[in-house]
Amino acid sequence: MGDLIEFVDFNYVAMVARLNAATLATLAASPGRPGKVAIDTTKLENGTTFHWEPAPGKVDHYELLWRDTIAFDWQFVQSIPPPDGAPVNLTVPVSKDNVIFGVRAVDAAGHRGLVVAP
Repeated sequence: MGDLIEFVDFNYVAMVARLNAATLATLAASPGRPGKVAIDTTKLENGTTFHWEPAPGKVDHYELLWRDTIAFDWQFVQSIPPPDGAPVNLTVPVSKDNVIFGVRAVDAAGHRGLVVAP
């Protein structure tokens, strides 16, 4: 309410629409999301063990991402090769108590899927 057509910057609106379309196209071309991403919480150790089901599309590799609990964006990325359609079991030397983790699938063209938090 209160917006007037004479104050709309149509060039800016067009750029935003192109960005939104490109983002949706990239997500549509991505291999999808890994399923049932979970952290094994039965072990009391400084490392973290993950389990997840393969993403539905053709996956070139997965990316394990993490950030400090006070950071607003991913700070670290580790590339994980896919194990031939089998569920992934992975242990990393990063404490589950100090960071926030995410996992995403990446195809051969570099299209990244949405990040799934365990």
